[in-house]
Formats: sequence, structure tokens, C-alpha cells
Amino acid sequence: MLASASALAPPLAAPPSVIVRNVGMHIGGGPNDAVAKAPIADSVTPHLDELRACWSRVDDATRGGDFGVDLLIPAEGGLAAVSHPRTALHPDAFRDCVVDVFARIPFRRPRTGRTTVSYSLRFTPG
Repeated sequence: MLASASALAPPLAAPPSVIVRNVGMHIGGGPNDAVAKAPIADSVTPHLDELRACWSRVDDATRGGDFGVDLLIPAEGGLAAVSHPRTALHPDAFRDCVVDVFARIPFRRPRTGRTTVSYSLRFTPG
């Protein structure tokens, strides 16, 4: 499933009390070392508050969970094609919000050219 321009944007209110952290990143075809992962992680980190804001859309804010997406980042960097969102957190408005944030991240140029990445986050109620 690709992110659409009509996906709901995160609310403008202060982000809810939730901790969001990366719990996994796999670069298709490797290498999967810190040097190759750095441009991707550095691109996502400034958007953690936007991802936290999506938590206001989850149906049970007392229960945390994981969220994964696949990203296809162009060789020159820029916006990634976002696909295959994976989570047990509901409703769809939460999923769509997280996908929309990833679709708006300007990724730095990957070290290995066009790159496919499986990226996972953990949302832990704070």
C-alpha cells in the first residue's frame, strides 16, 4: 500500500505522552552497518514528534506496540515510496498518519544508491 496525498496529517496539538524509538532497520541487499544506516536514521529522527502526534489517533493509548514500513529511497535521496505498513495498533487513522509522516520525510542520499529499507518503530505509552 502506497501513501496517498489524501492521508490525514498529524494534529497540530502537542504530541501525546508516548515514547517513539527505532527498534529495527534492515537495508535490502546490505550492508547493514552503522555507516549505511546513518543517513536513514538521521533523516527520521527530526520527525519523531510528528510520529508521536499520530498517537492521538490510536484507539487504546494505554497499550503500546510496534509499527513497520518498507521504504524505497531514491539514489539521490528525497521522498521515499512507503509501502507495507505493519502494526497491530488500530484504527486505520493511526496507521495512515504514520505512513503519511514517512511519506513526507526528505531522506538524505543513501550511501549505496537506491535503497530499500524495512524500518520499525516502537510506541511505548509514557
